[in-house]
Amino acid sequence: MHGRDNSLPPVIKHLKRGCLSVQQAPDGHVYRHRLASLAFKGEDVHGAEATWIVTAPVARAIAVLERFQPQDQPYLLAPAPSTRRRSTFPVPNSNTTNKDIAFLISWITTYCGDRSRPDGIPLERGRLPRLTTRQFRRTLAWFIARRPGGAIAGALQYRHQCIQMFEGYAGTSDSGFRDEVEAEQALARGQLLAEMGADEVRPTLSGPAGAEAEARLAEFARHTVFDGQVVTDEARLRRIVARHDPHLYLGTFVTCVYNPDRALCRSPEASADQPVMADCQPQACRNAALTSDNRQALADHLLRLEDTLAAGDRLAPYVRHRLEEQHRATAAFLTRHTPEIAE
Repeated sequence: MHGRDNSLPPVIKHLKRGCLSVQQAPDGHVYRHRLASLAFKGEDVHGAEATWIVTAPVARAIAVLERFQPQDQPYLLAPAPSTRRRSTFPVPNSNTTNKDIAFLISWITTYCGDRSRPDGIPLERGRLPRLTTRQFRRTLAWFIARRPGGAIAGALQYRHQCIQMFEGYAGTSDSGFRDEVEAEQALARGQLLAEMGADEVRPTLSGPAGAEAEARLAEFARHTVFDGQVVTDEARLRRIVARHDPHLYLGTFVTCVYNPDRALCRSPEASADQPVMADCQPQACRNAALTSDNRQALADHLLRLEDTLAAGDRLAPYVRHRLEEQHRATAAFLTRHTPEIAE
């Protein structure tokens, strides 16, 4: 089955009753949830037993799945009884999952209609929408790419415990999920940069790479802005980004003007295609540029540090020392790279 069916990751498809265990403190507080399943990355088609640390929402989802299935059914995502006898696998394949999605849409529509609820699933051209697992993956990729932080947001929003776990899973999944996330990230970035380039009062970027950022933005605008209007056709914009990517990456505190040969975020084994924003060192890297939003975010961060340091008597000496260092370095960086306002 593995390699032929991409409707759900094999880790999830092979979840069994009792797969969740917890570790508790002496007072009964649960401080760790462990999930056992089969891992297929780097393994043969039969997989290998593996354990993951998960969060409380995942534990609640497992409990719900255990309630859904009959006591004599070990698999938590087994096909419904009406389809089980036609399946040679103990877990659902893509066709079964698509049918389950269609049934769920129909049930929600009926439930909302019978109760005059306004929050049912809207019709498309007078018919219920036909959703597939492929659309689910694309939608998931869209939300990860469009949330601030990109894959970092994916690590938080979709309950992975760290960025390495999320990147690792997406990077090795047979479904090509990482490619879909990166394609959506590139499109979202292209749309935002095109809008910036179309602004009649083009934003001023400061910082070590500020001038280079402005030049790249102007060049990108030559391909995305016509008669003051931004290209809105997604397919066309994807092609433009693929051919003329300015390699500008907008973050909360810094904008990366990516040059791999001087990027401090890159490790020897990392890809040179794009920066590793989770490892960004903006105060030392020559790829750093600052938009007005970046500068405001840094100023707000300084205020939060000052509020924390104001209650410094309650801080451990080492923590206070590190926060003071961070405050000094951030204030100096912001002062150096804040443009002077012409009178």
